[in-house]
Amino acid sequence: MIRNLPLATLRTFEAAARHQSLAKAALELNLTDSAVSHQLRRLEDALGIDLFEKAGRGVALTDAGRVFARSVGTALHDIARTAHSLADADQVGGRLTIACPPMFASKWLAKNLADFCYDHPAIECHIQLADNERVADAGDADLGILFGSGAWPAKWSALLENVAIAPACSPLLFRRAGRSFTQPSDLRDVILLHQDDGTEWRRWLAGEGEHAFESYRRHLYCSDLSIAIDLAAEGAGVVLVSDTLSASHVGEGMLLRPFAGSIQATGGWYVLCDGYKLERSNARLFLHWLLGRFGKTLTLPSAEEAEAQNGA
Repeated sequence: MIRNLPLATLRTFEAAARHQSLAKAALELNLTDSAVSHQLRRLEDALGIDLFEKAGRGVALTDAGRVFARSVGTALHDIARTAHSLADADQVGGRLTIACPPMFASKWLAKNLADFCYDHPAIECHIQLADNERVADAGDADLGILFGSGAWPAKWSALLENVAIAPACSPLLFRRAGRSFTQPSDLRDVILLHQDDGTEWRRWLAGEGEHAFESYRRHLYCSDLSIAIDLAAEGAGVVLVSDTLSASHVGEGMLLRPFAGSIQATGGWYVLCDGYKLERSNARLFLHWLLGRFGKTLTLPSAEEAEAQNGA
């Protein structure tokens, strides 16, 4: 039985061990919770040991499970690295998958990616949309672009830009309000568009001397910033957004900046990948292009850094 352990089952175990959660493993692998549980039970039966134990409402690895998880993780990593090396063989061409959240895909990548595609016709680009929090775990992607702090263990990453955000709205909103906005208190009668719980608007208003956030009573909350930007462009309200994500709307006159004041967002835009994927010519070409668009250059890790990132 042990000689015939299915690779898919080992991959399921690796995801469950990494997340310490059957539900999160199921979400990552696009399986049902019951399918994950069934595969893990069969694996434990085949090995004759318990790999997980109950821990509160979740699960935790047993001592044997931790030993097995290290071994399986290393083996799957080596398989993936070898497969990428054989598939690429330092040749330019083939598929390149880029994972990113919808806001970046629609507001920046969609406006710029065609330039890369026309310059490199042998590379077939695929955009894989993912929630920002899941981009770093998108194992099927060659590269990920996401908003965050820059701390992703065992990943290579590079900062694209630190993000400053400021209010933006459509000229249509001036007509709806019957006036232009000359001071932050003018926003009390219009809708503030949010992609978070209101924290960023509180910070911006406080920086402008407006500390009574409760006096701003009209709010609309969106799960993705791209929706908030589109709503602002239609005259629905005012959004806090960076120049990078609003450039096309501002350039076309669909959005304008009523105030000069901005604040630093709690993070920046980064590109990341598993260290071994930097060996692929397609990935390196895209990284050179992407970083160049943000005025930066690609710096590859040293041999020691690459070894650490590859988990060797």
